[in-house]
Parts: sequence; C-alpha cells; structure tokens
Amino acid sequence: DNKRFVSIEEITGYLNLNGLIEGVSTVKDDIKGLINIGLDIGVTDNRFKLNDKITDFIIPIKNVTKTSVTELKDEIREELKYLSHDYLSLVDLAYDSNQNRLFEIKTVELFLDEYKFLGKHLGGSSKPDGIIYTNELDKNYGVIIDTKAYASGYNLPIKQADEMERYIRENQTRDKNVNPNKWWENFNNDIGDFYFSFISGHFIGNYESRIKRLYLSTGINGKAIDIRLLLTTADKIIGGKVRKEELKDLLFISC
Repeated sequence: DNKRFVSIEEITGYLNLNGLIEGVSTVKDDIKGLINIGLDIGVTDNRFKLNDKITDFIIPIKNVTKTSVTELKDEIREELKYLSHDYLSLVDLAYDSNQNRLFEIKTVELFLDEYKFLGKHLGGSSKPDGIIYTNELDKNYGVIIDTKAYASGYNLPIKQADEMERYIRENQTRDKNVNPNKWWENFNNDIGDFYFSFISGHFIGNYESRIKRLYLSTGINGKAIDIRLLLTTADKIIGGKVRKEELKDLLFISC
C-alpha cells in the first residue's frame, strides 16, 4: 500500500515477519540508499511513503542469509549515534584484501576528519601506511599506523611486526642515511611521545604477544585496533562521550 505514510517500525516489523531480521538503523540507511538511486520516497516525521509506481514482481525473501561482514556492519550501525553511517564502508574495506590501499586512505581520513588528529596517509615503499599526531594537548603524541585488510582476520605475522619495529627505530634515530625518504618529518617537531597501531577488521592468533615484543624491544607502546573499536570510538568522540585526552589510553596503549 503506497497510499499512506508508514513508520520505520512498521517496515521493520514487516521485514521481520518475512524472515528478514533487520535493525531500525539498517532499514533507515537502506531507505536512504533507495532515495539516492532515484526512487521517489516521501519522508515526513520519520514516516515514509513510496510515491513511484512499481510493476509487480516477486521478491525472493526465503533462504536469505547474511555474510559475517554484513552482520558485523549491522551490529556496528546500531551502536553509531553521531558518526555518519557512510563510514560503515570501512567495514567492507577491512575484510577485502583487494582494497587494502583504499582501506589505508579511508582510515587515515577518519582519524583526520572525525577524531581531529593531524597527520597524513603515506604508504608506498619504505614508509608506514600513515601517521597521525596531536597538537593541542599538554603533552602531544604521534602514532605510526599500519592497516591490514584481511578476509578472515589478521594474525600480525612476524614479518609485519618486524616492519613496524623498523619504522619505530627509524623514527627514533631519524637518520636519512638509513631511510632517505625521511617519512618521520611528517610529524611535528614538538611531539614528545610516540605509539604504534595496527588496524584491521579483527585480530586472531598470537598478535598480542607480538605487540608486547615490540614494546619490550623498542620501549614504544602500541595496540591492535579492530574496526568496531575504531568506528565506535570515533562516534563517542563526535558525541562528546570521550575526550581527546582519553584516546591515548583507549586506542594506543596495551602494555
């Protein structure tokens, strides 16, 4: 019936009755997507009406299953109150190894645009994926970022841990003879503390022991950040639930 406006609860209830279990936020985002592709959907007081006439067709609603990535996306969607749901695309990127470069870029953009860090996406040969830093705290700090997109979770192989150790030591010595590209110059000169961060969809295996080994060998602390923590913490920053001063403990210190 496209003659009246219906509430989001009515739409969600109808879907649920037909075996499509969706949250309110997911349905709202889907309606927004339908509007963006050109469907004429009226919106008033959080109620919706389809104004277009659509020729009858059969919707295959039986035996529909969600992938684990889609389920994770829907779970995170329900937790986001302030962060734009456009950033949920990071969930897809985090599990698609073919999109690793874009995952790097979009992750750094999130830190700059929503967390309000300063910094830069680097990437390329002999450089970390990105760096971020603060400039308004009593004691400013910088973070070396390594992002990894993996379909089934990231176990932080020894090779990647060793690569991060090399970046940490290059930043400590700042010797252009060791690395002529001098990527560390993207940090402000007044930064006193440094940390490292691995970012992926989720982590598996012995990644915690490798992070601890990095800390013990370099004296620099760091943490593995999964995509849920990355997005929900950004949401709290935007909503004023977390202060910038608290981010260091939440995101970059594990040891």
